[in-house]
Amino acid sequence: MSDDEVGVLIVSLIVAVVSWGAWYITPMFVRRVGRRTRGRRLLQLTPLVAAALLLAVLRYAASYDVREDSAYLVLYLLLGAAWVGVSIRWLAVVGISTRDDVVERANGSASLAVAGAIIGITLAYAGGNIGDGPGWWVVVFCAALATLALFAAWMLLELASGVSDSVTVDRDPSAGLRLGGFLVASGLILGRSVAGDWVSVDATVHDFAVTAWPVVVLVVVAAIVERAARPTPETPRPALVTYGLAPALLYVAGAAYQVMRLGSLLSR
Repeated sequence: MSDDEVGVLIVSLIVAVVSWGAWYITPMFVRRVGRRTRGRRLLQLTPLVAAALLLAVLRYAASYDVREDSAYLVLYLLLGAAWVGVSIRWLAVVGISTRDDVVERANGSASLAVAGAIIGITLAYAGGNIGDGPGWWVVVFCAALATLALFAAWMLLELASGVSDSVTVDRDPSAGLRLGGFLVASGLILGRSVAGDWVSVDATVHDFAVTAWPVVVLVVVAAIVERAARPTPETPRPALVTYGLAPALLYVAGAAYQVMRLGSLLSR
């Protein structure tokens, strides 16, 4: 490893330990009088699932020098942990707070959305690791491109449908599941759009623009679904399977189709 790579590893380790340490420890000290801890178990398990997913991508689809060197596997795994750990602190910008909505208010619907965000951001970061490149800065550039686009897509959905109100105010589990599915699907599309061998910044941005456009279609479809499926006085709790699970699976299936259409890079 070069000196700069060692520095990135050390910084990533510190950030990952601090961010995820706070993630697991802080809820123990939050006062929850008379409230059930809905969603906490899900948010304890999801980061572990995300880490396993990222490790699989690094092990089978990253650059050959990463796949064959355990030190580099640790480097990019820690960088990913730090990346996701910092990124999820920005969820409140788009209307959902892990501490306020899940930990303090025991909102199970919000936990579904946050879990989807963790997986979606992990997929966005993982895509930046797929293919051969000259160094860690390429991963950071590609992951930043995909992650910022994911937050932009979420913001557009929020502006078009007000989905966060259905999750945080109405506490609708179907809305939380739909939003979680939307974020996983967006992460799939955007992560695949930054995957591949590195050529240049311009080439990466061009390829991203050419392949990431289906996320715009996803936003439009999700906005239409949100307006049709949001809770009403007549139906304060829409059926979870019909209005939650089915749309979420549809979003993810559509994203998976886009990935398959572009061609898998896992055999590289």
